[in-house]
Amino acid sequence: MSRSLAWMKRLAIIAIGYIAAVLTSILVPVLLIVLLAGIEDGNWSIIFTFDWLASFPLAVLTVAICALLIVGPAIVLAERLALRGWFYFAVTGAITSIAFGVFVPGSAGGFVFNPGFLGFLAAAGIAAGWVYWRLAGHKSGHPAGRDPR
Repeated sequence: MSRSLAWMKRLAIIAIGYIAAVLTSILVPVLLIVLLAGIEDGNWSIIFTFDWLASFPLAVLTVAICALLIVGPAIVLAERLALRGWFYFAVTGAITSIAFGVFVPGSAGGFVFNPGFLGFLAAAGIAAGWVYWRLAGHKSGHPAGRDPR
């Protein structure tokens, strides 16, 4: 496989992993909120109050663009230095999720400095980092998809 084709394949895998991580970072909090509301109040209808057709695509686009400002350099660093540990991507996801929740206006909804809310954001980021690691991060730095060991 030519080097340019190998890099194009690697970029496609990175993009797929990134989009899957973005979806995870949105769906994990929604599911956690539904579980908390369902367990506390016995009200499982909260999942139907979310406007999936109008709000979800906008949420995906917003998170994908804003998070890329933080995660983009981390992904480039991982590719350049061949960082393949799941912990790196989990910490990067947690930091990104917390930073996104704190600094993007309106995303935190007034709960910004609540330690429980920050933990909630970190959990979503760790899940997103793990998903990225499973899809793309465990082979960072190898465009052809094989280890030269």
